[in-house]
Amino acid sequence: MESEICSKVGKCPLFNGHLLKRSGSEESYKNLFCRAGKEKWSSCMRYQTSEKVGMCADWILPNSSLTIEQIVQKMKEKGELVV
Repeated sequence: MESEICSKVGKCPLFNGHLLKRSGSEESYKNLFCRAGKEKWSSCMRYQTSEKVGMCADWILPNSSLTIEQIVQKMKEKGELVV
């Protein structure tokens, strides 16, 4: 049976309480993305960024309006991603 929880939760600072100051927001993201099955967690921009470049910057939220290409470019500009 396929897991209903994202495979990246073990290392995700958002899931593990290290990114957002309001725990209510954190729980909402967890329920909407991390615990909602593969279709939902695979749409998470943190998950997609990690899959694309092997890591995810802390400023990226699951529902970011930026595309993966824009996120990667911004990470490069900030020096968070060295290519």
